[in-house]
Amino acid sequence: MPKPKILQILSMYHMEGEKILAEGANVIRTDTIDPIALCELVKDVDGIVLRAPAKITKEIIDAAPHLKVISGAGVGLDNIDVQYATEKGIPVLHAPSVNSVSTAEHAITLLMALSKTLIPFHKEMSNGNYNSRMSLKTYELKGKKAGLIGFGSISKEVAKRLKNGLEMDVTVWVRKYDEQKHGFANELGIHVTTDLDSIFQNSDFVSLHIPLSEHTKGFINQHHFNLMKPSAYLINTARGGIINHEDLYEALKQGKMAGAALDVFDPEPPPKDHPILTCPNVIVTPHVGGTTVECNYIMATTVARNVIQLLNGKVPEYIGNSVSDK
Repeated sequence: MPKPKILQILSMYHMEGEKILAEGANVIRTDTIDPIALCELVKDVDGIVLRAPAKITKEIIDAAPHLKVISGAGVGLDNIDVQYATEKGIPVLHAPSVNSVSTAEHAITLLMALSKTLIPFHKEMSNGNYNSRMSLKTYELKGKKAGLIGFGSISKEVAKRLKNGLEMDVTVWVRKYDEQKHGFANELGIHVTTDLDSIFQNSDFVSLHIPLSEHTKGFINQHHFNLMKPSAYLINTARGGIINHEDLYEALKQGKMAGAALDVFDPEPPPKDHPILTCPNVIVTPHVGGTTVECNYIMATTVARNVIQLLNGKVPEYIGNSVSDK
């Protein structure tokens, strides 16, 4: 029986995942993300594995008559037209939750760096200004209010560490009552609310942990920034498109908040002249929250095994959409 044919767009997060793909399939590897070129490359493939910034659109799906599976290389699926793939009966795979600890640790690292004025101190010390210790302020986290937007696997890991490790007062925002989530929150001793405005009004740190979708595009905007305390900070390790970046820049410039820490942008990578990159009260990292060595290995190998399993007629561990049998 011939091996299935897979188009791999860009590298996977770990070479071990690429080895698993190569053992179980004939892999066509490309570094192009041009939609027209991809429409040509997918004509004879059974599966596609890709990572951002590559995208799989309706047109690319239509150009692949033998396509049986699409998989992101990691956790997110916002670069795949999942709705259209579902309509066509094509399973969309990924590796959810495997980056929960890595991303949670990164969010907390950013939060602590903001509270301890870490980057400004480093810059001042690099310029020989030891006396910056007399002019720059730092803040203790114990007892401070942390507001988490969303309560998925990453947010839960953040909440546990902020509550148990740093003794912060944690409140999570959810869209609607969920018995399981409320039960977990009660066990942990944190608060749950469906009032988004109250999170921004009362928190010293607001951390975003919701997926990007048509409903959350630009979800956090000027309205929310105007509610924040001038001493409060915003952290985003979710997706850049959740925030209206023009509104964020204006809020930072006008002192509506004390600062922000961003691991994600819209688009990615951000333009080199993006005004937020020039803000002195912003910490930026290049979407590395979930890309620790350990997490990369788990993501890549999970994705590769899932794709090979499905193409061999088996049910994979993670399917990101619901498709009917055809």
